[in-house]
Amino acid sequence: MSTIQRIIDNLDLIVPQFFHDGLAPGLAVGVVYDHQMIYAKGFGVKNVQTGEAIDEHTLFHMASVSKTLVVTGIMQLVEQGKINLDASISTYLPYFILADDRYQQVTVRLLLNHTSGMPDEDDFGWDRPEYDEGSLERYVRSMHDHKLLKDPEESFYYSNIGFEILGDVIAKVSGISFEQYMKERILIPTSMLESSFLIQEIPYNELATPHILGIKEGFGPEISEIFPYHRAHGPSSTLYTNVVELCKYALTHLNRGETSSGARILGNNSYDEMWTQNAPTYYEGWSEFVGLGWFLGQYKGCNVRSHSGMDTGFRSNLLLLPENGVAIAIMTNADFVGNKVLCEAILDIVLGEEVQYVKRSLASHLVKITITSGVEAAISEYAQIQQSSLERYLVHEGEFNAFAYMMLESGWLQEGISILELSIRLFPESSNLHNSLGEMYLLSGDRNLALQHYQKSIELDPNHKEGILKVNELLGVI
Repeated sequence: MSTIQRIIDNLDLIVPQFFHDGLAPGLAVGVVYDHQMIYAKGFGVKNVQTGEAIDEHTLFHMASVSKTLVVTGIMQLVEQGKINLDASISTYLPYFILADDRYQQVTVRLLLNHTSGMPDEDDFGWDRPEYDEGSLERYVRSMHDHKLLKDPEESFYYSNIGFEILGDVIAKVSGISFEQYMKERILIPTSMLESSFLIQEIPYNELATPHILGIKEGFGPEISEIFPYHRAHGPSSTLYTNVVELCKYALTHLNRGETSSGARILGNNSYDEMWTQNAPTYYEGWSEFVGLGWFLGQYKGCNVRSHSGMDTGFRSNLLLLPENGVAIAIMTNADFVGNKVLCEAILDIVLGEEVQYVKRSLASHLVKITITSGVEAAISEYAQIQQSSLERYLVHEGEFNAFAYMMLESGWLQEGISILELSIRLFPESSNLHNSLGEMYLLSGDRNLALQHYQKSIELDPNHKEGILKVNELLGVI
């Protein structure tokens, strides 16, 4: 059996199993090995109501994976001598002004590597979409009342706002709209002919529907009432593509800018710039450092260049191993299912290991039981899992906390409390979980239980400042 066939057979074993064990309505996976696409398949449905099947050509909202195209466009203009990475943003956008004199120190490079000190966006306006070309410039002009969170170059702080600004730089320097530039200079040259940054160009029947976590009809995916589109956030978020075309894009980067037709979208020097470590991120795994528009790190001794994305109803992952000729593209039409464990399993397979299964999320499994049958039923299930098959589960306390806050944000406070009650039974020494439960009990109006859990959180972590503050407030200590 050839190496490629071995990889495909192993993928056909573990990817459907991962999908079946999870909660996402749909999943698409693409794999490049030895500089060729060897796998591109879809699983599940585009929409839980219509039941229309996902395939390898289904288009997904890619969220922050979009940013890798922004840096590609910036570097093209750098190569043409039209942009200087170390020039102030106001050089290209005279209307870029903040309520903070330090804005004049914000450069193209600092926005690309998230060390500009710019804050992040907390309201993308998905429920108030704009579609006109002027949206991006209006957004940049609206920054006049913002202030930097840190001194420029001080440290890494992820900012979507920074990439909207960079998108506007591309538009103003090139003289065409950001979306047109992306199409003409990146999408078409890399044969991404079905892809676009404009929602208006995407046929509705080819697009996956966003899903959020719901409990109205059981526990699982529920169609989002809003679609994450707003033209001002195109640069940070709104690439629409499928796994076949994202693999074509990945292949161009694996070939350091050379497309399948032999044309070149970037030169070698640009890759040296993009893929040089600029600052530590303090993230785990293969995102330990940031370059220009890409996260950098290692997996089992192999260099990884990557970006992930998450917006309302969607998640995405793009990983490149340049020295290995490997790339992985994953996209789901749900925002509550993490794909890192699947990425790791696929990486293991392409690096020569045999993988029998992908670990199942313990949190997802037990939270569903908690919501549908109660905490004691979940505890009973956990006891059985401990005795028989715990090694097949991904055990991560942070996932339980995340599910609890998803419930809270959806208006299901009591369900969030139930999840945290389960969580502290499983992780009794977690200061963070006790703190979260204290917060939710306080929101529910139960000050006594809130106080108990805040006190427990600082007993477990005496340096937990937020817990100390809350305990003092609840006790009336000034």
